[in-house]
Amino acid sequence: MTTRRHPPNFKDIAALTLRVWREAATFFLSIELGLMLLVVAATVGGVWLAVMHDVHSLLAFGFAIAYVATRITLHVKRILSWPFI
Repeated sequence: MTTRRHPPNFKDIAALTLRVWREAATFFLSIELGLMLLVVAATVGGVWLAVMHDVHSLLAFGFAIAYVATRITLHVKRILSWPFI
């Protein structure tokens, strides 16, 4: 036995998209996302500077490693809650 559903129309898709964006807005507007993007940029920049044999790559890698270490420490001390659990 199969059930047939009507394919969603544009209005249904728009309503679902709007609802998902509203629920995810707190994450997208959080400082956490900005910090994660900053770490990603520092890592990519650090790799590029390392390829160019520039000493400043150590600063970029140091920032990325320090961010991750600080975040882990804050989670272990239960100051921050573990994400996605």
